[in-house]
Amino acid sequence: MISEYRRSLEAEYLNRKFSLYERMCHLFDIDLPLPRRLEEKFKDGINFCHLRVMPDAVFSTAIFLPVIAFILLSIIFFIFGVLSVAMLLMMVMLSAVIFYYLFSYTTFLTKYFRGKAAAEMTLAVTYMSISLEINANLESAVAFAASNLSGPLGLDLKKILWDLETGSMLSVVNGLDWLSEKWKSENEEFVDSVSLLKTAINQPPDRMHSNIKEAVRIMADGTKFRMKKYALKMRSPLKILNAFGILLPMLGLIFFPILVIFIPEIARSELIAFSYIVLFPTIAYLFLRQYFYAKPYSYHQVEIKNLEEFGRQKTVALILSLAVALVSTIYLLYMLSSVEAVFSQEQFIYSFLIIAALSSSVIIYSFSSAFNNLKKNEEILKIESELPVALFQLSVSSNVGKPIEKNIEDLLPRIKTLKISEIFKGILYNITTFGMTLDSALFEKKVGIIHSYPSRIISMSFRLLTDISKRGMSFLSMALRSMSEFLRDADEVSNATDEILSETTSDMQIQAWVFAPLSAGIVVGLMAIVIYIFSFFGQNLQDLQKVFGEGGFSDATMSSFSFLFNIGKQIPFHYFQLIVGIYLIEMVFIISHFLGELNFGNDEVSKIFELGKIMLIAIFVYSLAVLSLYFGITSLIKMPEVLI
Repeated sequence: MISEYRRSLEAEYLNRKFSLYERMCHLFDIDLPLPRRLEEKFKDGINFCHLRVMPDAVFSTAIFLPVIAFILLSIIFFIFGVLSVAMLLMMVMLSAVIFYYLFSYTTFLTKYFRGKAAAEMTLAVTYMSISLEINANLESAVAFAASNLSGPLGLDLKKILWDLETGSMLSVVNGLDWLSEKWKSENEEFVDSVSLLKTAINQPPDRMHSNIKEAVRIMADGTKFRMKKYALKMRSPLKILNAFGILLPMLGLIFFPILVIFIPEIARSELIAFSYIVLFPTIAYLFLRQYFYAKPYSYHQVEIKNLEEFGRQKTVALILSLAVALVSTIYLLYMLSSVEAVFSQEQFIYSFLIIAALSSSVIIYSFSSAFNNLKKNEEILKIESELPVALFQLSVSSNVGKPIEKNIEDLLPRIKTLKISEIFKGILYNITTFGMTLDSALFEKKVGIIHSYPSRIISMSFRLLTDISKRGMSFLSMALRSMSEFLRDADEVSNATDEILSETTSDMQIQAWVFAPLSAGIVVGLMAIVIYIFSFFGQNLQDLQKVFGEGGFSDATMSSFSFLFNIGKQIPFHYFQLIVGIYLIEMVFIISHFLGELNFGNDEVSKIFELGKIMLIAIFVYSLAVLSLYFGITSLIKMPEVLI
């Protein structure tokens, strides 16, 4: 068993693909002098996160990438004739944000690894405990946990096995000591649990079983307490996001007419567009990224995202959504350009439809990608929840000592109402019809039942079932009973985590569903009325001046009311609505992304479907707010369109 796991180490640990960040560091690997303290800081992060880069490459990437971004943006804006001092300041701010992010990336990645590892620690202790109940061999337990964990902790466990293979580590106990020292400051209960597991193998059977159960209990209790602290810590970032990520930028747009009056050189469409479409969403994303590393714990581990069919479906959905967005946007922009007016109802409608088309493309992508797999995804989640019950019932059947196929046959009537019964029916069919072994019936390429249910926890459970069954039915019964208890405890911890985080996730949903779209709709609706009225009176004032000629208003008077002429021309309303609408779509996307991480972990199908659902609700609320406000007020104030 151990040798089988070790054969996959070279592919999984040594020859793993370079990440995007590692490729960037290799591209910008320029030998720059580094202060010793800074070099040590980068080196600590590089070693902790198993990065294959040099400290000077990290520093040079942080310097040159923002500089290149600044130069490219400057060239683009210069070509389009919108480069100004204010725009240069905005680009400097963006470059500073990118520099800070890249300069602190190793620190950020260390925190990310700590968060990911904390999510894996409960599973690691569970997997090691299950393995020790079957076979009191510590190295086998580490290998079993390493094969079923794909994150930072799984990488550390693979490194322990590789070091044992190459002789750079003398024993697995030394490896676990190194692991405990590495994660001591992050999770003390994990260190305590590992210590109990290390000592358990030298105890009598009863004492060993007691130590193993105690290790799992310590991790379960510690995880619940940690989740409560995590949920409480999330409240402040969400309040800050509300204030500075959504409310403050929206309030800034409300005061736009004042900017036109007092600082007209700042109230330029390209400057507002760059700030709201590029700068503010980037800052909001990087701010939230510091807190939403990953969901702290997840019992469910659906892996539909790894299927080729799902990948192809996402590609088709992406092409379809991009086609909808491009065709509809180009057509509506053409129609918008044909309207010659400072402000008109047609401009309002066309710019609104562009926002609806862009958000619809996101919705189409989400629903098209996830819809066909949603039923399968829910089925897998249901089966994962039913695993403890099914394994316990199988342990009862296996206690008699019959062959495995007979035990499965006896099991089916007792679980016929459960979804998991389909897996056992498939196993029995393959064994009785094709004469397959249990291992082949489950894991044979193309025909193995387990390939129809892509889930790490399902695969782990049935892989364990095949390994244990080779040692005898009585031993299988005892091991399955223990595994059922461990999985039930893990499911309870996951449910407790969801309950603790429910307040945080509810706040995020309200932000995405109601607060952000309602704020955007009110801002756009009010701005439409303000620009409408100001432009109307400005044009009438100019008409009066033409009528009265030289005896009309003085130049000083006309200068005083110049903002009435310019407010609709400084930034045309349809530009304004497009800026606010795109900003809204970006913010809803960002909130949905992090909400998906909290709610679904690595469940890609559920995350994509949730994105589409949230975007649909958000654009509906925005549409209701902006259309009601605009048509409600314009129905009371009858004014003609304002021509150029």
